[in-house]
Amino acid sequence: MSATLAETWFLLALLAPVAGSLLALHPSPTISEAAARAASVIAWVGAVGLLVSGTAQQWIGYFGVDSVSDLFVFLVASIYALSVWYSRAYLRSVHTPFLTPQRYYALLAAFAFAMILTLTVSDLGLMWIGVEATTVASALLIVLERKPTSVEAAWRYTIIASAGLTIALFGLLLLYRAAGSLNAFALAANPLPATLTLTTAVALALVGYGTKVGLFPMHTWLPDAHSEAPSPVSAMFSGVLLPTALYAFLRVYAVIAAPVPFPLRTLVVVFGLLTAVVAAFLLQRQRSYKRLFAYSSMEVMGLAIVGIGVGGVALYGALLLVVAHAFAKAAAFYTSGNVLRRTGTTDIDRVRSIRERWPWTGGTWIASAVAVTGAPPFGTFVGELLILAGSVAMGLYWVAGIAGAAITLAFLGVNIQVGRMVFGSSDRTYLRQEDPARELWAPLAGLGVALALGLIAIPYLAPAIQAASRFLGGGS
Repeated sequence: MSATLAETWFLLALLAPVAGSLLALHPSPTISEAAARAASVIAWVGAVGLLVSGTAQQWIGYFGVDSVSDLFVFLVASIYALSVWYSRAYLRSVHTPFLTPQRYYALLAAFAFAMILTLTVSDLGLMWIGVEATTVASALLIVLERKPTSVEAAWRYTIIASAGLTIALFGLLLLYRAAGSLNAFALAANPLPATLTLTTAVALALVGYGTKVGLFPMHTWLPDAHSEAPSPVSAMFSGVLLPTALYAFLRVYAVIAAPVPFPLRTLVVVFGLLTAVVAAFLLQRQRSYKRLFAYSSMEVMGLAIVGIGVGGVALYGALLLVVAHAFAKAAAFYTSGNVLRRTGTTDIDRVRSIRERWPWTGGTWIASAVAVTGAPPFGTFVGELLILAGSVAMGLYWVAGIAGAAITLAFLGVNIQVGRMVFGSSDRTYLRQEDPARELWAPLAGLGVALALGLIAIPYLAPAIQAASRFLGGGS
């Protein structure tokens, strides 16, 4: 594919959210929504063009893409488009919003732009700025519904995420001292042997970016922000914000030449295991179904970090898990939004008889729950299986054992709770009784992609994931 056409795809993916953010400020809510929807579709087309073309190129200045960024840009653009198109129905249920629809759509587009910017710059310093910009763009979206708990969650998110990114900044300063460059492409092409300074830089990046990923013990902002945000925003938080921060760490981690020193690999794996295990236990005690899914995201990110630390086929599994989880978790949050609009509560104990009252919604919620927790034949199952298999292949039986226990515990915790809400009986009267099919297209789209990644991803998305894995040092 020509460089000119590749640049066109790149510019569409990067600049469409900018145009959407500006045009969404139009005084007319109808025009604002139409502009936001059009921008999201254009960004998605550009992302698909980059993914299909397999573009690996650094342009003049600080921009560039390769097999890794192409994959993550596609992920962000897809969930962004789904969230924008789902937002109309959700916004109608918010009676006294803190933001007007115009400002909401403008911030949603700015949020997507910040993530795509992070994924398409070649300089690690600018990448750090992009990750910080995601905090600025998304914090106000959390308080859309004007609840005291939402305001508290937004402040906690802003303070903790910014503090963590300050640690990542120190890591980048050490990295520049050791390597003399922050060009991610050049450093990945010529990785450096591990030194104390370089290893410390990567460890600081793990803690710093890990704060935004939701790693334990820096995770405390995550359940509040994900549960208090409106459902379309929660889908973007869990589905693509966490992977974007993970991508930033991956770029720093790729600087060290293989084999990665055992202490550093162990640190990465232990952080991932602790996160997965703690999240699996915490989600057992949740009373809010949105917090339940938030802790589920934390558990999945922990497993992805384990796959990165183990390397080889486990790294391929980690990337597949992240991609499949994004679509499955978006479906779970969109369905949660539908349930919230019908029942008026996020309290698990107050939600029952979903299958009887709204059978389509109940079926979609059950499917979303089993998809995010790694049940076959969804792509999350394949990703988790490859992480476990990679750990065993490396002789890390203790890693496979602990990760398997966390997966099992999380599967039971999420699906038992969702099963109670869907199949449990109750005489409670809810706000709405209809079950319109038009509200299910967004969750079904996410589920469809998650299912495809398990069944037919091998001839489609899998080559892109495999190329990204190979570029980062994963299995063949």
